[in-house]
Amino acid sequence: MRRRSCGTGTAAVLVALLLSLALAAGCGGAGEKAKEARPTVFVDDLGREVEIAAVPQSIVSIAPSCTEILFALGLGDKVAGVTEYCDYPEEAKAKPKIGTFTTPNLEAILALQPDLVLATGGVQAEMLGRMEELGLTVYAVNPTTFDETLATILEVGEIAGAEGRAEEIVADMNKRAVEVARSVNEMVKQGKDRPRAFFEIYYENNVWTAGRGSIISDLIRQAGGESIGDMESGDYYEFSVEELMNRNPQVYLVGSGSMFEPGDITSRPGWDRMDAVRNGRVYVIEENLLYRTGPRLIDGLEAIHAALYPSDK
Repeated sequence: MRRRSCGTGTAAVLVALLLSLALAAGCGGAGEKAKEARPTVFVDDLGREVEIAAVPQSIVSIAPSCTEILFALGLGDKVAGVTEYCDYPEEAKAKPKIGTFTTPNLEAILALQPDLVLATGGVQAEMLGRMEELGLTVYAVNPTTFDETLATILEVGEIAGAEGRAEEIVADMNKRAVEVARSVNEMVKQGKDRPRAFFEIYYENNVWTAGRGSIISDLIRQAGGESIGDMESGDYYEFSVEELMNRNPQVYLVGSGSMFEPGDITSRPGWDRMDAVRNGRVYVIEENLLYRTGPRLIDGLEAIHAALYPSDK
């Protein structure tokens, strides 16, 4: 698992090791433990070195995934502001709003005087320089896989002084992911092929799906499926209905929520030609469990696995 924090290195590791050996030999005082100092400089997912000398006491989150991580870490009282889309957990809705995910209000953020702004990559990457020019400390997390999401939770926990809780969350997510992997391995041993799965993000004439570089692709793979969308290497792209019929998915997955409501997919004209529709293998999953790279991502992984292998439950 990756660890991007700076400020500790080989020397610190050697010091910790020597202290541990000394304690084992009865030196240095009984019951004392060598403790690694918290770093003061961290490297975020965009490769930026960010100085965070002290544990932040006031944090603004400009991404729903970041908000979910902070509250899961038990840091809700330190969250000074969130976006209008930050709707989980329920307590997040009561926090001051600083605009939307794509257009955060810089004046509103400055008014809150946060020690740290927690952001993500993608469209938000262009804003980070402007925020820093205004004197804000900004750290960006941008995981694109399940494993990177685990690392992100640990990183935020370290930055915000909640390492213990972060380790507990990651341990639970890992334990559940291992159970999914065990189930997939059992299917392989039984000679079952990975189901061909298609994930719909949006539909209007053609469908938008997730490519190999997306978190959706990673979840489908880990859940035991073969994603039809992997024919393209990017994140998200438009997929023709004609090509979809030719690929003929065995399982049809679609996200549903504030961004898109798919309606009754089985009633779309001509879609009954797909095996997934004919065999009743169309599954609607809450989009926030899949798109938000935070603690609930394990729920999304389990939901996809249950759709791919319903008889295993």
